[in-house]
Amino acid sequence: MFRPREMKRTLIIGAKQDVEKTIELLHSLEIVHIIDYQPSDAEEPLHLGTPTEKASGVSQNLLKLRSSAQLLTLEREPPSVSEKISEKQIQRDIYLKTQDLELSVLSLTETKTRIEEHYRKIDERIRQLQPFAAMNIPLENYQGYDHVAVFTGYLRDLKKINERLPKITGEYELFISDEKDQMIALFIAKSYADDAGKLLSDCGFTEVKLPEGEGLPKQFIEKWTTQQKELSEKLVQTTKDILEFRKRYAEFILASEEYLAIEVQKAEAPVLFGMTDYSFLIDCWIPTDDLPRVKEVLEKEMEGSLYLEEIEVKHEDEPPTLLKNPRPVRRFEYLLELYSLPNYRDIDPSFILSLIFPLFFGLMIGDIGYGILLILFGILFMKMFKKSEGFSNIGWYIIIAGVFASLFGLFLFGDMFGLPFLPPAGETGVVAYSWSSLLGFHIPIPSVIHKMESLGMTQLLVISIIAGFLHLGLGLLIGVIVEKHNRKHAITKIGLLFVLTALALLIFVMADWTIGQWLKPLKNSVVAPLLWNFFIPLVKAGFSFGGLLVPYISVVFGALGIVMIIIVTGGFGLVEVLEVTSHLISYTRLAAICVAKAAMAFAFNMIGLGLILSGNIAIGILGVILLIFMQLMVFSLGALSSGIQAVRLHYVEFFMKFYKGEGIQFNPFRYVRKYTTTE
Repeated sequence: MFRPREMKRTLIIGAKQDVEKTIELLHSLEIVHIIDYQPSDAEEPLHLGTPTEKASGVSQNLLKLRSSAQLLTLEREPPSVSEKISEKQIQRDIYLKTQDLELSVLSLTETKTRIEEHYRKIDERIRQLQPFAAMNIPLENYQGYDHVAVFTGYLRDLKKINERLPKITGEYELFISDEKDQMIALFIAKSYADDAGKLLSDCGFTEVKLPEGEGLPKQFIEKWTTQQKELSEKLVQTTKDILEFRKRYAEFILASEEYLAIEVQKAEAPVLFGMTDYSFLIDCWIPTDDLPRVKEVLEKEMEGSLYLEEIEVKHEDEPPTLLKNPRPVRRFEYLLELYSLPNYRDIDPSFILSLIFPLFFGLMIGDIGYGILLILFGILFMKMFKKSEGFSNIGWYIIIAGVFASLFGLFLFGDMFGLPFLPPAGETGVVAYSWSSLLGFHIPIPSVIHKMESLGMTQLLVISIIAGFLHLGLGLLIGVIVEKHNRKHAITKIGLLFVLTALALLIFVMADWTIGQWLKPLKNSVVAPLLWNFFIPLVKAGFSFGGLLVPYISVVFGALGIVMIIIVTGGFGLVEVLEVTSHLISYTRLAAICVAKAAMAFAFNMIGLGLILSGNIAIGILGVILLIFMQLMVFSLGALSSGIQAVRLHYVEFFMKFYKGEGIQFNPFRYVRKYTTTE
C-alpha cells in the first residue's frame, strides 16, 4: 500500500512465425508493459519490427468507420449501449457492412450539407434585397444608365444631405427606405457624381452593394421565402433520417470501431519489438505477483516455444509505476497524479493523503451545517460528472471533507451555519444568538472550542502547529526512509527533524496555559507520573530571553540539528532550516481560514437575524433572502479556500520533504473495452 507494485523486467523471445499468437496472448493477459525496443548498435542483428500484414487493411476500415462516426457525431455524443457485442458477431458482419455504412452516411450528410448551403445562399440574397424592399423600385431601374449615377446605402445625417444636395444640383432624385435605418437610393446626373460622393462621405454614407435582377424586391423576397420554407422542411426530414440512422447503427459502428482499434493495436505492436529475420524479442515489465500466471499461460498456449528470461533490475532502470491501494484510497490517486505520479522507488502517499487531506479540509470548515451542504454538493457533483473519472473523484473528496466538517462541527465547535447550539458562557443580549435561543429549547451540544473567542483562536493556533509538526515530521521521517541509501540526504532530513522538534517545543511552551488545560484530564491517569514528573519539567526547564522562556531541550535539539545539516551540506543548509520554519508557520492557515469563515458567518448572521427578528414582515422576508444569499457565499468561499489550502499543504509543505514523483505510468498492453466482448 505504501509502495508501488514490485516489477520484474522480462525478456520474451520466440520464432517470428509465432509473433501474432504471442501478441494475442499478451493482449488477453492485460498485465504486460512493453518497452519500446531501442537498438544499441548499428551492426546489431536485432532491428525494430514492422506492423503485421493485416495492419494496412484494418487501418483503412478503421478510418472509414471513424469517418462515419464523426459524420454522425458519435464521437461527441456516444450513446449508451444496452449490451456489449461479441467479437465473433462483429467479424461476421463488419466487412460487408462497412462500405454500405460509409456510402449511406456520406449520402445523408452530403444531402444535409447541400440543403444547408442552398438555404444559406437564399438567406444571403434576402438580406441583400431587404433594404430595397420598402422603396418599391424595380431592380432594373437601379442600373443601365449612361448619364445617371446611382448611390445606394445607409446614411447617418439625412438632414445634412437634404440641405446641401440642392446646392450642388437640382438634377437628382432621392428615395428613402426607412426614417429609422435611413437607407437611401440617390439618382443624380453623372457630371455631379464626384461632388455627390464627397457630400455623402461627409454625411456618414455606407454603401450597400447594388443587387442584380429584374422585378420588385418584394416579389423576389416572397419567392425566396417560400423556397426557404421548402428547404427547411427538407432539412428537418433529412435530420430525422440521420438521427434514425444513427439510432439504428450507432451500437454496431461504435463496437466495430472499438474492435478495429484493438486489431490495429495488435497489428502495430511489433514496432515495439526487436526483430531478426527469424525471431523476435519483447522487452517488458510485469508485476512480480503476476509473473507466474504470465509464464503459465505462455508456456501452456505456446507449447514451450517461447523463452522467458528475468533480468535483474539495475539502479539506472526506470520501472513503470503501478499503485496498489484499497478501493476507498484509490480515488485519492487522482489527486496525487495531478501533482506527479510517484516514482517506482518512491513511497506512495495516497493513503496518507486520503486521511489528512479531508481532515484538514474539514477542520477549516468545522461546521455541521456547511458539512452537510458539502456532502450534498459532493453527491450532486458525482452524479453530474459520473462519466468523468477525475470530476467524480473530486466529488468523492468533497463528500469525505463534508463528513469531517460535520464531525468537527458536532463534537469540537458545536455550531451549524456559524451559529453555536448553545450561547457562549456569560454572554447575553443580541450578540448571544444560538440555535437553543432561536428555537426555544435546549440543544445539549456544547462548543469545546469557540472560534470567535480569543481563547478559542489560541487553541486553534496550537492545534494548527501540532498538525504541522506531525505532518511535516511524518514527511521528514518518510524522507529518511526514502534516502537511506544516500547518507548525506538522510542526515539532512534527520537534522531538519531535530530543528522542527525544537521549534514545536518552543511554541508549546509559549502556549503553556492552553496545553495545560488539555492535559488536566490526564492528572489521574497512568501516564501522569511520566508527564508531570519527567516530560513537563524537562520541557519547561530553560532560560528567559526577552521575557520569553526558551527551553534548554529546544536549544539542544535546534543546535544539534543545525550542526548536522551544516556538516553534510555546508552553510547552504541553513536555507533548509528557514524553509522548515516557514513551513511550520504555514500550517497556521488552518486556524486562520477556520476563524475567517466563522467571522464572516457571524457577521452575516447578525445582519440577517437582526432583520428577520425586527418585527416587520417585509424586512423579515428581505432578511431571509439576504441570510440565505450570505450563507451560500460563506459556504462557497469557505469550501473553495479550504480545499485549495488543504491541497497546498500537501503539495508544497508535505511532499517537498520526501516526494520526487515523475514516475512512468504503468501502461499494460491492452484496450479498455466499452462496446465489445471476447465472449
